[in-house]
Amino acid sequence: MSILIKDFMSTPVTTCTIDADVGRVRDIMKLKGFSALPVVKVESDVPNIRGIVTYRDIAGVYDDNVSVKQVMTEKVRVVQADTTARKSAEIMQQSGIHHLVVIDDNRIIGMASAADFVGLVATHTLV
Repeated sequence: MSILIKDFMSTPVTTCTIDADVGRVRDIMKLKGFSALPVVKVESDVPNIRGIVTYRDIAGVYDDNVSVKQVMTEKVRVVQADTTARKSAEIMQQSGIHHLVVIDDNRIIGMASAADFVGLVATHTLV
């Protein structure tokens, strides 16, 4: 039986809007202990993923008023909730990324980071 990304992803997900400033995002990350947030633009009450902002993206930004849009990564890797852990890890490795956004029915339902994979290995018997 395969382990699915939904079985070990982090949830709930906190997002930020595309017009948020770096200072606010930094505060959210620090307060909640997150290393990345999906960046969304709400259109017709539906949040559409526009990018991802990581702690690395904002680490060197000293002006808290800079828009997240200026520092975010626009290419976001998204996987379905029923994607296997193996396939998800392959996507991360091949893409050179540390975070995946997990969706179900076009809604963000979780995030998976490299740390989540470490937790998976630490708690499961690998064959």
